[in-house]
Amino acid sequence: MSKEVSTRQAILELLKKKKELSVSGLKKHLDITEMAVRKHLVKLEGEHLISSRTVRQPMGRPVIFYSLTNEGEKIFPNSYDKIAVEILRDIQESMGTDAIDKLFENRENRMRKKYVRRIYDEDTLKEKVKDLVDVQNESGYMAEYIDTKNDEEFSFAQYNCPIIAIADRYDKPCECELKLFKEVLGTDQVERVECIAKGGKSCKYLVKEK
Repeated sequence: MSKEVSTRQAILELLKKKKELSVSGLKKHLDITEMAVRKHLVKLEGEHLISSRTVRQPMGRPVIFYSLTNEGEKIFPNSYDKIAVEILRDIQESMGTDAIDKLFENRENRMRKKYVRRIYDEDTLKEKVKDLVDVQNESGYMAEYIDTKNDEEFSFAQYNCPIIAIADRYDKPCECELKLFKEVLGTDQVERVECIAKGGKSCKYLVKEK
């Protein structure tokens, strides 16, 4: 991957995570000059992947903030689309809500087999959370471990939801995910404090010891 492509991707991922950043805000995360950041932004805006808005400041020049457009959001992994939702709706209408719940429970069981091979009971809770973040990243969730500076409380966020089209309509996928996290982390003290499907910027979790 060329440096130009990797920088372009880094900018898109930063805007996905932070939702909105200025040129100086982007520069803090990138090893390039503000001029180089601006060149990438001009290209991305020309491709309709990002948009900008100007915010006036009490003092000094107005600041331009950039964010992803709907087209920009579409470049990130999204395993399900409207067709999948329509199929689920048909199943629900013909077989009932229990059939939908069973589908998500089966998915949870398949995922559990993958997670238990990567997250070990003998590890500390912090290690388990970090391993979970790695597994979620491999599945396209754009997960990030958040350092809480607390040895008894841990946090992580997921900035992309590959099943957002389904999670917007059904609560069961989010319920299954939370249940799965509790099982693989070995604690019931797992709380979802923010959810993309409910309008949040990320799916953010807070994890504590038993």
